Amino acid sequence: NVINSPEILELQTPTLTYNSIKSYQHSPIDLDNSPAFMDITPKTRKFVLQLIDMPSPVKTTKPINTTLIKSPTKLTLKNNILQEKLNRLRRLLKQKRTIIKSLKTKINNNTKKDINIVTKFFNQAQFPSINSKALINMQIMHKKRKPWSKAEKKLALAIYYKSPSTYKYMKKNGIILPGESTVRHWLNSINYTTGFPPKYMEQIKNKTLDMSYDEKKCVILLDEVSIMKAIEYNKSLDEIEGFEDLGSLGRTNKLGSHALVLMVRGLYKNWKFPFSYYFTGSGIKGDSLTTIVKEAVGKLLELSLLPTCIVCDQGTQNRRMFSLLGGSDKNPSTVICNKKIFLIYDAPHLLKSVRNNLMNGDFLIDNNIISFKDIQKTYELDSHSETAKAMCKLTPIHIFPNSFQKMSCKLAIQLFSRSVSAAIKTCVSTGQLTSSSAIHTAEFIDIMNDMFDTCNSKNLYDLNPNRRPLCDTNTANFRNLEKARTIFQKAVKISKKNKKSSIPPCFVGIIWTTTALVELFQSEKYDYGRSQTKKEYFLLTNRLTQDALENFFSIMRQKNGYNRNPTARIFRCCFSQICSYSLMQCSSNCNCEPDDGEFLTMDVLKNVPVETTPHEQNEETLVYNINSDTDDESSTSADRDDFILEDTIDTLESCSTVYFAGYLAKKCIDMFSCSKCISDLIIRENNLNDKSQLLILYKTYDHIEQTQGLKSPSIHLINITKICLNVFQNLFFKIRCGKQIIEKLKEKSIKEINLKCPDSINSICKIHLNYILDILFRTQIFKQCKWENSKVRDKHYQNAAKLRVLQNE
Repeated sequence: NVINSPEILELQTPTLTYNSIKSYQHSPIDLDNSPAFMDITPKTRKFVLQLIDMPSPVKTTKPINTTLIKSPTKLTLKNNILQEKLNRLRRLLKQKRTIIKSLKTKINNNTKKDINIVTKFFNQAQFPSINSKALINMQIMHKKRKPWSKAEKKLALAIYYKSPSTYKYMKKNGIILPGESTVRHWLNSINYTTGFPPKYMEQIKNKTLDMSYDEKKCVILLDEVSIMKAIEYNKSLDEIEGFEDLGSLGRTNKLGSHALVLMVRGLYKNWKFPFSYYFTGSGIKGDSLTTIVKEAVGKLLELSLLPTCIVCDQGTQNRRMFSLLGGSDKNPSTVICNKKIFLIYDAPHLLKSVRNNLMNGDFLIDNNIISFKDIQKTYELDSHSETAKAMCKLTPIHIFPNSFQKMSCKLAIQLFSRSVSAAIKTCVSTGQLTSSSAIHTAEFIDIMNDMFDTCNSKNLYDLNPNRRPLCDTNTANFRNLEKARTIFQKAVKISKKNKKSSIPPCFVGIIWTTTALVELFQSEKYDYGRSQTKKEYFLLTNRLTQDALENFFSIMRQKNGYNRNPTARIFRCCFSQICSYSLMQCSSNCNCEPDDGEFLTMDVLKNVPVETTPHEQNEETLVYNINSDTDDESSTSADRDDFILEDTIDTLESCSTVYFAGYLAKKCIDMFSCSKCISDLIIRENNLNDKSQLLILYKTYDHIEQTQGLKSPSIHLINITKICLNVFQNLFFKIRCGKQIIEKLKEKSIKEINLKCPDSINSICKIHLNYILDILFRTQIFKQCKWENSKVRDKHYQNAAKLRVLQNE
């Protein structure tokens, strides 16, 4: 019906019903008659037909189990089956667990066995040092969260102390080391203040409990070192560091410019430790130093140690302290806390003072003049030698030192040596040195050399008896001390400027020290005889020098590479770290000899040990970059005419050549022990009457037997040595920038020897001759490099470098 208007609109209920369809059956589709299917391509039509023919998915429904268990017997049966299956699985699981446990036990046993093998290897292996063993142990044995051993901590601290950047580089490259924060925590846990900190004293007491009576005997060393004037705030101490701080004597408003250090070392055993330090404004006063020394002796006695002597240099404050303590050159001892203490001046510093006074004036001893001009003249003669030199170790800085080089004890000791004395005597004998004071100067140098050897004995057995310890059987040492004391009791200095005579403090210091050494020996010998009656007593005098303290300052300057002018804060940190760990060894360029004492370090951290590291020495290297052409031409007839072997005039240079030939003969004989070489290289009589052998005569000690020391070289070896030295002088500067230097020199020398003296080359074994030439040219190259370096040094540049350091003070 058509609805024409809305008025007739009404809502109707739908009557359509839906029947449930249980299955769907699709009627076939007639695509061929479909209008849309007519327009598609045959290929598409084929695809659609294949798609229609594919079966349609049928919806599957899960079947419902309509079986009902109506009997309890069936339920029980099923339960039993499940229970049996459960028990079977439990037994299987237990078996598997047993197998796993046995495998784990086997693995653990194998692991323990491997660990024991590795541990046994580490215990039996010969490592170069404890640090190398600790480093390998960290890389192989260390596990996470495992505590670091004592040796590992010590090595890590030493590396970090030397260079934090190197420590970071090693960590970055996968080397197993403790973390940086851990190392910094170890370092920051130590806090040493001026004076005598109670905790530090307690640690020292724990270290000395097990010492014997002789081991407790010790020496007190004291000296000052310059520091940079600077103030820095320490938040942990809540104070500003850098002001004058004298410990129990209080602090002042002055800026600290020096640090006073007291060190204690064993008199008979190789132990040492820094005892205390103080900061002073402009050098400590004698009165304050006396108070500090008395306090230090009292503290040592409280720690059950037995101080026997005090060693220092001859500074004004030290002389004032010895005077206040009641010492004198006739009685160099005092009594502190009912303990007799001997007062000794450091022997190397005394030699340095004598050298400086000799440069400023002449010495008058029994109407005999001792002049530094004789040393200068001999050095000039030796420096003009083109082939061999008698004073190889002397350089211009020994003769013309600046104000800083005058502070070097090493230069002074090398100047007062037997080589210098022998060179002066040789020049006098050859007529090159006509000064009336030359022979007295040489004898004075011999006395100073023998006295220093006696005051610096380190080994029980030494080829030179002057360097053996003080003992009753070695009377030469007491004669050396007595001879030095006698001449300085008569010695007077005559100034070059005003010609006035005076007695320098170093003269009194030598009288003082020689007397103190003899009295100390007698006192200790008496004390030793009461407990040890079977063994002979001896005293190593090197323990009575400041070498240990100078090496301590050298270690201090190595902080973070090189720090020669530390601040008060840096000095405190270095002092505490060295006290606790003995982190470093002294430099080879320090102002003294390396001492053999081991740091008696404190276990502030319970598992941090301190062990000494063997000191390693670096080999010398040669570097040259000067271009020149080689000269392969043979010598001319004029050269052969100038080379006269038999009729040469005896000079210091010719005597040095003969001495060098004797040295080569001794090296060859000691190396090969060839009977033919013994007969051809040396003169068996060894009477040394030839004038060309004067240097050998003067450098030979009186105690040396004919079977020892240098020998008198044969004429064949002298000829070979002279030819080789001339070849070196003419050819070296032309080929020094090239390679195979020694081979070229040997080739040229053999040609010259065959040309000038063929009999000489045929008298020596070829293999041994090659060895002699190697030593000869190698020694000359090393010495030539040293002499060239001493010539090219700019003194003005050195002074400017020192002045730049002083500007920071």
